[in-house]
Amino acid sequence: SAIAGATYSWTGPNAFTSTLQNPTIVGASTLAAGVYSVRATVAGCQGPAGTTTVVVNPAPAAPTAGGTATLCAGSTINLTASAIAGATYNWTGPNSFTSNVQNPTIPGASTLATGMYSVTATVAGCPGPAGTFSVTVFGIPGAPTLGSNSPLCTGNTLSLTASTIVGASYSWTGPNAFTSTLQNPTIAAATTAASGTYSVSVNVSGCGSAASTIAVVVNPTPAAPTAGSNSPLCAGQTINLTASNIAGATYSWTGPNSFTSTTQNPSIPGASTLAAGVYTVRATVAGCTSPNGTVNVVVNPIPASPTLGSNSPICAGQTLSLTASTIA
Repeated sequence: SAIAGATYSWTGPNAFTSTLQNPTIVGASTLAAGVYSVRATVAGCQGPAGTTTVVVNPAPAAPTAGGTATLCAGSTINLTASAIAGATYNWTGPNSFTSNVQNPTIPGASTLATGMYSVTATVAGCPGPAGTFSVTVFGIPGAPTLGSNSPLCTGNTLSLTASTIVGASYSWTGPNAFTSTLQNPTIAAATTAASGTYSVSVNVSGCGSAASTIAVVVNPTPAAPTAGSNSPLCAGQTINLTASNIAGATYSWTGPNSFTSTTQNPSIPGASTLAAGVYTVRATVAGCTSPNGTVNVVVNPIPASPTLGSNSPICAGQTLSLTASTIA
């Protein structure tokens, strides 16, 4: 309390002295703890000392912060702070996060939870400095869009495609034990065993997408049809061409003299010698065309009429001689 006309003399721990009535010690350390004494002097007369005991509690050290450094969106962030005896804790972080739990969790974290988390410990009302820990939450990549050149025929190359996702790795699975890590894989000389559903997922920064699927059809290539005809024949007659029956097939014939037909068993009436030669037929089933079947057709020309002669006239009893010209 104030004493009229007095001067003051303070002493205390850590060599503290002051002549102020109400001194302060800024940034006091634990060395400032102890007994403080003050005397008042009035008109040269010094009074007895008054004392007070000061307690300076130490600030706790910064907790060591840790936890889940990287994770995928939707997973749980686990934060940890080292144990400090008697401490209470205060966490702050991105997306307005706060907690007074020593080791808090953030379930179903989104990418908004990415950033720096800070934790302080308070002991006996004294807060310490902050410990920090950085967390990165990676987003879940979207499922890729798929494509293919299906339907295709056996023996051809199956081409699979997936849309580009930046930084992604790809994982394909499919029929016939197919796997690939290419974005756009191919299967050369595909067989019917390659038909079925193909699936691919992508992974970005350790986070996997949902799978996308695509159905692929590999149709069998029909065998070459067996071609036949009524060859050989004479000019003016009808050529009858035949192809063996293949279920569900359409046919395509080509041949001499610009011949074409889409009939399985076509005919060429009144054929000339220009119709002689090799005829080719293919069968197509579900868009897949067979190898060639072939048949050779012979059209023989009609010979010219021979020139006739005789030794006519002759007399009865004589020999009649008839002649015909030679035709090669």
